[in-house]
Amino acid sequence: MDNEFRQTRYDLKCKGEEVKSHLLRMKQMEEDLHQTRCDLKHGEDEVEKLIWGSDLERKEKELESLSHSMREMEGQLYSIRSDLKHGEEEVKSLSHRVTKLEHFYQQQNQDPRSDLERKEKELESLSHSMREMEGQLYSIRSDLEEKEKELKSFKDRVAGDVALSMKTGKTFVSLNSPVSRDRLKEMYEELWMEWRKIKNHLKSNGENPESVKEMIQEKFKEAMVAMEKKKKQIDEVFGVNELSRGSASEKVQQYRQSTCQNLQLVLYHGRKEDADLKTPSSPHESEKPQDVMKSWSSKCYWMGCLMALNNPPLHPDWKNHRRSMDPWDFFPRNLTAASGK
Repeated sequence: MDNEFRQTRYDLKCKGEEVKSHLLRMKQMEEDLHQTRCDLKHGEDEVEKLIWGSDLERKEKELESLSHSMREMEGQLYSIRSDLKHGEEEVKSLSHRVTKLEHFYQQQNQDPRSDLERKEKELESLSHSMREMEGQLYSIRSDLEEKEKELKSFKDRVAGDVALSMKTGKTFVSLNSPVSRDRLKEMYEELWMEWRKIKNHLKSNGENPESVKEMIQEKFKEAMVAMEKKKKQIDEVFGVNELSRGSASEKVQQYRQSTCQNLQLVLYHGRKEDADLKTPSSPHESEKPQDVMKSWSSKCYWMGCLMALNNPPLHPDWKNHRRSMDPWDFFPRNLTAASGK
């Protein structure tokens, strides 16, 4: 029976080494998954560039290669998960054997008490080690399931966007675009944060809040009107009018929207070269209110142009803004969308 006990402890030690080996493989797989995500992200960026390039066939092969790599990765994950499950079953079997040995030694009266105590401590230590291994196996299994879900979600999103762009020729806006809808909302939030400091400067210099409000509303209105005019000029270039816009071909609508997006990018990057738009977020006390208002109104007009070119257009939600008792509390924090044209 002592030989069987020693053999059991040896088996448990071997299984512990196998678990450690699986943990090392899991770490390597996580690094490979991270590299695969980076490659997929690079592939997504390359696909977006393909919309303006001519090397489509080569990039399709690269994407196909990435998809093949993902399938291989899924196969390896399935294999590791099977090995972990098998290891867990073997650990449970060994645990059962140790329990039987523990009962056996408890029933043997001929063993010295000191030897029994030593064996009990050894068994307790082995049981503790097995519980730790089981906890690690559970954690690894949970991490594997989470990684598989993330990989599947990412693969489905990328595959969906790529398939849509290849089959229909439609462009899709990159999440990193400086003029995306989410980015415009962030920029407007920054504008609203700046306004809290600008208004304090104007208030301290005795400016009229109603006249300032009218000026800001007028700048956003001018921006909307100006960009609507630009859209009509684009429609004239594409031979589309108000009545025929809904029946225009999908390609025409696609290129028209791409032109509007490019106009957004021109306005966005042109801001860096426009000195009037470099309004300090905290005006100096000695700065004249007229100069602050000139720079601020230019920035509001620029922001209004970018939002007007979004599809659908965005503008400050003047209608639903809840004002406080402070007469300077008139600048809306939220945006609302108008029906696109």
